[in-house]
Amino acid sequence: MKNVDRPLGSERLFQSFQLALEADGLRPHTISCYLRDVRRFWAYAEPSEHTDVTSNDVRRWVKHLTTYLSPKTVKEAQMGLGRFFRFLIAEGEIKSNPTTTVKLTKSKVRPQPTYTVEEVKQLLRSCRMDSKEGVRNAAIISVLFDTGVREGELVSMDLPDWSSSTIWVNGKTGDRLIPLGTNSLRAVDRYVRRWKVVGGPLWRGKYGPLTRWGVGQMVRRQCNVAGVEHKGVHAFRRAAAAQMKRLGMNDSDILEVMGWRDVTMLRRYTAAVASELAKAAHTRFSPADFLHH
Repeated sequence: MKNVDRPLGSERLFQSFQLALEADGLRPHTISCYLRDVRRFWAYAEPSEHTDVTSNDVRRWVKHLTTYLSPKTVKEAQMGLGRFFRFLIAEGEIKSNPTTTVKLTKSKVRPQPTYTVEEVKQLLRSCRMDSKEGVRNAAIISVLFDTGVREGELVSMDLPDWSSSTIWVNGKTGDRLIPLGTNSLRAVDRYVRRWKVVGGPLWRGKYGPLTRWGVGQMVRRQCNVAGVEHKGVHAFRRAAAAQMKRLGMNDSDILEVMGWRDVTMLRRYTAAVASELAKAAHTRFSPADFLHH
C-alpha cells in the first residue's frame, strides 16, 4: 500500500459532504456512519486526488472489508461510499462514479424475534386492571404494538391530542406525529385518569418519569407473568410492522407510521413472517381464482 499523506483537499470535501447530508435532514448518527466509511476508504486506498479513484480501488477495499466485517456492514459501507461519490458528481467535482460498477455485497436478512398476535393478547390479559401498574402496563403494551414506536420515542411522549387521536414522539428520526387506534387511545385515557397525569412526560413509574431501562424491565416482568417468551421491547416494533402488513396496509403508509425512509427496514422487520404474508397475499390475489370472476 502506498505511504503518502492524505491530500489536502479531501478533508474539505468531507466537510462539504457532511454539510450536504445535514441539509438533507439526515440524523447525526447516520451522517457519522457515512463519514466514517468514506474516511475508512480513503485511509485504505490513499488516492492522490479524489479524481484518481477507480472501480478497482473500490473492489480492493470491499475485499479488504470482508476479512473483518459482516456482509451487512460491508454493504452499508459501500452504500455510504456510493453516496459520497454521487455527491461529488452533483457538485461537479468528478464526472463518473467509481462505485457504480462494483456489485453490492449480498447479505441475507436474518429474521429477528417478534411477538405473535396471540402473545400480545396474552400480555394484555396478564395485566391486572385493579392495580395502577397493571393499567399502565396494558396501556404501554397496547401503544407499542399499535404504533411500533421505539423505546426512546415511547418515553418522549407527552399527553396525546384526544380530538385527533395522535401523539408526538421524538427519537431516532426526530419529531413526528403518529396516530393512535381507538383501543390504544382508550387504554392511555384509562392510565392517565388512574395515575392523574396532567402534563409532562406521559409515562410514569413509582419514582418519576419512566426511562427506557424502566420500560425494558416492565416488559420483562410482564412476559414472566404472562408466560410469554421475553423478546425485548423492540420486538413489538417488528410485531407492529408485520400486523400492519397482514391487515393490508400499504407500504408507504407503514413507512410513515414507523418513521422509515424506505422499504429496507420494513422488509427486514417482516422477514420472520415473509412466507405467511406471501401466502395470505396469494390467497387474496390468486391469478387462477380470478379466472372464474
